[in-house]
Amino acid sequence: MTRLPETTAVHYLTGTSAMAIPSEDSAFVDWHFVDGFLDGKASFRIAGTNFPETTSVLGNLGVRECGEALRRAGVPLPKDRPFFAANRDRALLDMILANLGAHRRPDHLRLEDYFDSAAERESFERHLDALALKLDDERQRTLLAGWRAAQ
Repeated sequence: MTRLPETTAVHYLTGTSAMAIPSEDSAFVDWHFVDGFLDGKASFRIAGTNFPETTSVLGNLGVRECGEALRRAGVPLPKDRPFFAANRDRALLDMILANLGAHRRPDHLRLEDYFDSAAERESFERHLDALALKLDDERQRTLLAGWRAAQ
C-alpha cells in the first residue's frame, strides 16, 4: 500500500499521478491509479517540494481537495486528513511550466493524449492563452509558442 505524502492547497500532488485521481470535472482517469495509489509504485510530485511551485503564476486554478474520492477508490487515507491534488488541466499546466522553467520545450506532452473532446481541449487552450500572457521570460514565451504550434 502507498503512504501518501502530506499535502496542502499550495503543496499539492501534481503531474501524471494527480491526473489519475477520479474527478467530477473530467472523464480522464488512467491505469496509473492502481499502480500509484494502491500498489505503491508511484513517485509523487508535490508542487513546491520536489516539483516546481506554480501557484505564483496560476493561483489555485485546478487545485482540489480529493481525499474523499481517494477513500472511495480504496486508498487508506484517514477520514480527518485532507488530500490536495491538481486536476488534469492544472497538472498539465504544471508540467508545461516545469519544462519552460528549465528552458525546455515540452515536446513530450501532446495535447491529443489528454483530452477526450474538442470542448475540453478548447477550455485548456484558453488556460494556455492566459498562461502565455503571464510569462515574463521571452525565452519561455517562445518555447511555449513553438510547442503550441507543433500541437
